[in-house]
Amino acid sequence: MTHRSAWVDAAKVLPVIEGTVFRLEVEHLPSGATPKPVWLWWSGVDATPADVDRLWQTFLRRFDIEHTFRLFKQTLGWTCPKIRTP
Repeated sequence: MTHRSAWVDAAKVLPVIEGTVFRLEVEHLPSGATPKPVWLWWSGVDATPADVDRLWQTFLRRFDIEHTFRLFKQTLGWTCPKIRTP
């Protein structure tokens, strides 16, 4: 951790949080752009290959859902407030 803002009042030694870090890479993107790795952190330890498969697929579904809601908000105009008198 490079910042202590959430831990300002804590002891000088920051806590160690165990987990597993995954680095996901794709060979190519449909757009032809250069793919960048995606880093995911999971609070579990001793991940199996089945865990890795489940986690990247879960991330992909979450990414799709978040972008769907973002699109809906833009379409419905939820991102730009309209001030009205009562």
